[in-house]
Amino acid sequence: MLKEIFWKKYFCSYDVLNLLIPYQTLLSTLCSELEIKKTDVILEAGCGTGNLALMIKNNGSKVIGLDNCNVALELYRTKDPVANTILGNLTDILPFPNNYFDKIVSNNTLYIIDKGKQILALKELYRILKPGGKIVISNPIITGSPIKIYLSHIKLSIKATGVLKTIKVLLRMLLPTTKIFWFNMKIKKMYHYSLFELNGQKNLLMQSGFIKISPTKLVYADQNILNSAFKPI
Repeated sequence: MLKEIFWKKYFCSYDVLNLLIPYQTLLSTLCSELEIKKTDVILEAGCGTGNLALMIKNNGSKVIGLDNCNVALELYRTKDPVANTILGNLTDILPFPNNYFDKIVSNNTLYIIDKGKQILALKELYRILKPGGKIVISNPIITGSPIKIYLSHIKLSIKATGVLKTIKVLLRMLLPTTKIFWFNMKIKKMYHYSLFELNGQKNLLMQSGFIKISPTKLVYADQNILNSAFKPI
């Protein structure tokens, strides 16, 4: 019960990220990398409160959101009551048949899985991806800093909307952002983060059987790395 209350408080604050320009850009970049088609069936592995999944759906494809936190999925369904959500863990066998999804995307999820189990998670995603299907993943780089994301937002916001509007938004963000940083400190004690070296994702994708792996891109104010790859036909 206490754990459920903790996650509810965390995810209720989490969506403050939607106010950050680098976060908005990250989600748009992930959608662009997916090359979304209306006929696609896409899995978001680690969908959280559904921000990326909703953007994918708005681009016209069917999306299924999978997460191991029921509180997050409940919040997702308040945004989209007909959302297709699955409660599940990436380190387990997922409840989908072989070769099911056209595409898979995962953002800020793989790094919270124990390093020894990351390849198992990717191999399970490989199993449920169709031959020729595409996977896109993004995770924090080991040298990254969340503070730099906020500093980048401030610079971009001042340029786009001016100083006064930027200050107003920052004041609105202050309390939930403080909560997010506090919650993240708690989560670090609960989980062992496995942050990635520059080409860490690329190497894991290769070991998991994926091909045509993209060069590593720096995204999210250069605090995340992004790679895409394909399952062989």
